[in-house]
Amino acid sequence: MYKYISFIVLMSFASFTQKTNAQTGKRKPLEMGPVKKVVPPQVYGKPGTVQNVDTTSKQINEEINNSEIDLQPDKTPVYELPTPVEEQVKKKKKKQSAEYKEEKEAEYLKRQKEIEAELALEKNKSDSKNLPLVWDIENCIQYAKENNTQISEAELNNRLAKLMLQQSKDSRLPIVNADASLGESYGRSIDPTSNQFVTKGFLYNTVGVSSQALLFGWFQKKYKIEQSELDQLASNYAFKQLKDDISLNVATGFLRVLLAREQIKVNQEQLKLTQSQYAQTKKFVDAGKVPELNLLQMAAQLSGDSANVLNAQSDEAIALLQLRALMNLDYDKRFDIKTPYVQVEDHANSYLSKTPEEIIDIAIENQNQTKVNQYRLLSAQKTLEIAKANQYPQLSIFANLGTNFSSNVKNISGQTYEGETTIGNINVGGTSYPLTTPRYSYQTRTTPLFNQYGDNIRANVGLSLNIPILNGYAARTNIQRAKIGLVSQQLKADNDKLKLKQEIYSAYMQAKVALQKYFASESAQKSAQKALNYAIKRYEIGMISLYEYTSSVNTLNTSNANLIASKFDLIFKLKVLDYYLGNEIKL
Repeated sequence: MYKYISFIVLMSFASFTQKTNAQTGKRKPLEMGPVKKVVPPQVYGKPGTVQNVDTTSKQINEEINNSEIDLQPDKTPVYELPTPVEEQVKKKKKKQSAEYKEEKEAEYLKRQKEIEAELALEKNKSDSKNLPLVWDIENCIQYAKENNTQISEAELNNRLAKLMLQQSKDSRLPIVNADASLGESYGRSIDPTSNQFVTKGFLYNTVGVSSQALLFGWFQKKYKIEQSELDQLASNYAFKQLKDDISLNVATGFLRVLLAREQIKVNQEQLKLTQSQYAQTKKFVDAGKVPELNLLQMAAQLSGDSANVLNAQSDEAIALLQLRALMNLDYDKRFDIKTPYVQVEDHANSYLSKTPEEIIDIAIENQNQTKVNQYRLLSAQKTLEIAKANQYPQLSIFANLGTNFSSNVKNISGQTYEGETTIGNINVGGTSYPLTTPRYSYQTRTTPLFNQYGDNIRANVGLSLNIPILNGYAARTNIQRAKIGLVSQQLKADNDKLKLKQEIYSAYMQAKVALQKYFASESAQKSAQKALNYAIKRYEIGMISLYEYTSSVNTLNTSNANLIASKFDLIFKLKVLDYYLGNEIKL
């Protein structure tokens, strides 16, 4: 009796276990001594469709074993689940051929044509400057050079240096000045014409011309001209250096836009994949294969991917605004950039084939800032020579020519006899006779202006010797200041040269690290892609949980973002080397 009851209970428990395994999809056969170990059939997809788990797993394992093993730089074999195998092998071979490069170029050209086609609709709205509708990096840099406010200010400084040079050359000419005065005098004063004191008011006028020229001043003029020439050259190279700095800044902004667009593409592809998996998960939930929680988790993943796309689009818009600001381009103008094709490996190998010392030698020879420091150092030496020349005597020649007019100068224009005037008596022979003199009245007029000018001409010429004896030690102080300025400029040139070497060493090492990081990110991205391919297959047959699948998706997202960031970081580091080598910045 008890044996029959025990047997019935045992069979009921076995039946319940088989039913539970059929619903959960777990492969856990019963282990009961004499009972045969059999894996119960599992139902996938639509009810009534029966697949054998062992058979499916066996097929997957055979595909894995037959797939090609790709050894990464770290010698770790990474397996790729073909989807299908033939297509993956074909894609891999295609990447290793020249067709892959042509395909990538065609992709970028297609994107460029799409942008141009979109903007061609607004061609009639372009302004009078005929600005391009789609800008490449050369257009952006050229426009920034022509419109950036800092460059405009530097151009004004360059023009000022040219004016100072011209003024230094013109200072060798004699100084010629003319003067004139017109006034009326009252009370007791000296008549400028007669140099006599007069008390009657009069009108006066003086004109004159004076000239002076330095005959010998210990080459002060010569040193000043040479210094102005050096200052003008330094200003010219500073102007070029600023253009190079603006070019690098614009290139950085341009690469920032390209980076944002690549992030948009990656996030959009990830969003498409998540949407596809969301639809697949919904089918599984409807079929009762997975719980509804999986669908909710997948919906959360879908929302996060959508937010990533929006964030990437926002980053692109901000990057375009920043590039506009660097170019000083009006915000009301339509603006978009071309997406060039860049093969970073080839560029990296060509740059990193040089040693840092070779790059430093080229930079010292070509860098505009180095030339600026050289010319400013020579200018400081001329300042010292000018200060030394100021402590010696100076010989000059001078000349003056002048004349004057006064209303007191009169000419007699006529006279009238008015009779005789007795002035005394004379006794002749005892008889007294009166002495008389005729009396006249005169009519006068002021001597004409030009007649006085001709009568009163005066001129002088001479030599002047100026000997500095004691001027509050100003000359000695100026010499000491010039020496301090010379040493200060030498220290600045040395510091800039040392800083240039440090920056080149740093840029070179950063470029090498960026290249290694790019290769590592590329390897990690391939591994993450293969891992996701496995995860997709296993998730579709229920071999992994949603958490494991989303973890693979997030790992691929991170690896894609790291790959794009490392790629553009490497491009930027190479453009920095271009900057130091004096090459034109372009993509």
